[in-house]
Amino acid sequence: MCSKTRFKSIVGTAALAFVLLAALALSACSSAEQVDRSSCAFDMDKRVTINVTYVDVKVVFDQLAREAGCAITVRPFVRGHVTLTMQSATVSEVLVAVCKQVECKYTYDGTHLTISRRTSIDNLKMRASERDYQARLEWFKKFEVRLPEGMSYEDATVSSVLTEISTASGLAITPREGEGDREVTLDVGGMTVHQALEAIVRQIDGEGSVMVGSWNGGHTEYRLVDKP
Repeated sequence: MCSKTRFKSIVGTAALAFVLLAALALSACSSAEQVDRSSCAFDMDKRVTINVTYVDVKVVFDQLAREAGCAITVRPFVRGHVTLTMQSATVSEVLVAVCKQVECKYTYDGTHLTISRRTSIDNLKMRASERDYQARLEWFKKFEVRLPEGMSYEDATVSSVLTEISTASGLAITPREGEGDREVTLDVGGMTVHQALEAIVRQIDGEGSVMVGSWNGGHTEYRLVDKP
């Protein structure tokens, strides 16, 4: 009788141990899946559609995580509500729009996407970046300005022509070193600044570019023609 009782006890203990091992194995698999999911490559260019009205910001992050199949880490103090309608926008574009509303920032290291609250220093950097972006846009627009009629030249030096184009466009344009004394004959009246500069560099045996004062106070090469 005692022998049978001990046998049943051993069987019961073995069964319990098997159940515990199975549970631990499942738990390990689950943890491994979570780690894999949290470290998967997040497609920042994936197109998504967002249409929400005054929802908790974490709802948007949850939707992005589900669509991408990757976890998003949201740091403490990222709070607020979002109203957003975006059709076929990239994940990056959605994040930018969301973070404008709730003062957050995102970082992606190639394996994981993290959302944090913006600091006062981050805000200063963002405003500086926006100012730089707007200044760059205004700089590029100047190359599309049309020059006045009557800007016609015959055997004029490149330097003198570029000086007049600079005055008309508001850009500081100078020739590359060694190209200023070369002569051109052309009519650039009615052309955009870009077209006029291209016409000039095509006439001379040079590098196919001019030097232009940039939006940030520096000086940059503005390439117009690719020459061998």
